[in-house]
Amino acid sequence: MSLHGFDPIIAKSPKAMILGSMPSVVSLEKHEYYGYRHNRFWKIMAAYFQVELTNYKQKQQLILDHSLILWDVIASCEREGSLDSAIRHVSVNDIAALTQTYPKIKRILCNGKKSWELYQRYFGKRIDVSCICLPSTSNANRTIKESELFAQWFTQLDRIMKE
Repeated sequence: MSLHGFDPIIAKSPKAMILGSMPSVVSLEKHEYYGYRHNRFWKIMAAYFQVELTNYKQKQQLILDHSLILWDVIASCEREGSLDSAIRHVSVNDIAALTQTYPKIKRILCNGKKSWELYQRYFGKRIDVSCICLPSTSNANRTIKESELFAQWFTQLDRIMKE
């Protein structure tokens, strides 16, 4: 099935970008980044920024309020189901152009290995911005304890917020 991702959520003067791979089936149906309720991305963000996020508008506003960009490496692809391992025939977003448009971006966080691998393949040598691979917030990622997942994300968010 051919799928198309979302437009980025972009703060006025972003200093960091968070990149996923491609929205899940549920996220695409809801038209929301990380719309599947068991994905831990918004739980991590709410805990780090110490806010309650009860709707998608609040989630979008959190990205805007903290000088971030939220986007995916993949613009479109073919995939059955939601697993990154099922992704085929990838077309990528123009992340390089976005980093040129917003030169204050100092760090890119990849949410999981698939976004990291695709970022490295298509942009690793073209974009001179520090890029970190973080463990996926997906419910399918059970190779890491939730406390460690949160700790790794918090460490990188600390670095961004202090820059």
